[in-house]
Amino acid sequence: MRRAAAERGWTPESLIGDCVAQHLEIALRHRVLVERMEHVDAALLAMAQVVGELGAAADEFEAGSLCRYRPSETTVP
Repeated sequence: MRRAAAERGWTPESLIGDCVAQHLEIALRHRVLVERMEHVDAALLAMAQVVGELGAAADEFEAGSLCRYRPSETTVP
């Protein structure tokens, strides 16, 4: 450790401190990524539920009620 620190012109304590700081930063970034993935998963689940509800409601909906055109009730012989 002393040799590696001396090669860089650092003290062993500063080298150790830098290594610990880097590991803490990596751990923090990992935690943030995991939290973001959980948020994305929750949002995807919410979207899937909404799409499922809309799809279920669409099955009960008569598409012809949106159209202005109404065929005549009379039949041509």
